[in-house]
This record gives sequence, structure tokens and C-alpha cells, in this order.
Amino acid sequence: MFHYRWKCAWGHADPQGIAYYPRLVNAMHRAGEEFMDEAGVAYWDIPDDYDVHLPLVAVDFEFERPVMVGDTIEIAVEPDLGTKSLGFDFTATHEDGSVAYTGHEQHVCVSAADNQSRELPGDLRDILDEGNS
Repeated sequence: MFHYRWKCAWGHADPQGIAYYPRLVNAMHRAGEEFMDEAGVAYWDIPDDYDVHLPLVAVDFEFERPVMVGDTIEIAVEPDLGTKSLGFDFTATHEDGSVAYTGHEQHVCVSAADNQSRELPGDLRDILDEGNS
């Protein structure tokens, strides 16, 4: 499982010092990007290397504890490979191990040529499977 650390800065929070939720969504998405980059398939290279795009079609998350200014959370990334999709399950935890929030992103695989749904390329699937080991 891949882990990404994120620190809540002053600019990420509302006036009460609680992380503003779009910043947490961004941190979650960034964790997925870092997983992909670490696996060797950066999002920005996928269209040229595999002739596909992986647009985001759904995002969901649920809060359990607030993230405050100065908190560092660790976001665990667990990929979920479908036939024509790539999902990510996220668990963000505080330094004391308590869960701050959980979330999910769903991407679909579409042809770069015609934007139609297609299967994940086999070599891309193999890299993502290996990156999850």
C-alpha cells in the first residue's frame, strides 16, 4: 500500500482552523497522483504512452475527525483495478492513528482517439498491479 503525507497549512483552513474540505479532496487526489508517479505511470504521460485518458468520474469521502491547522495526516492509497476503470480507496489518518476521513475516486479508461470507453491497457494494468505490491 502506498502512503502520502500532507500537512494542513494556514491557507488550507477556515477561520476556525479546520481544514477546508476542498483542500482535503485535493490532498486525496494528490496522494493518487503520487501513487501513479511512484508506480512509473504519471498521469500526464499516460495519453502519449498508452493512447488513453483516465478522467475522473466520481469522488466520495466521509469525515470522521477534523483536520486542523498544523496537523499532518498520512493518506493510504489502495488502487482498485476494474476492466475499464481505475479506482482509488483512500484512508487519511492522524499521527495518533485515528482516521480523519476515508474517500474514493473513480476513473474510467477512454481512448485518446475518440473518447470512448475501453479496457485498461494490459501493460498499464501490470504496472499498477506491481505498484500496489
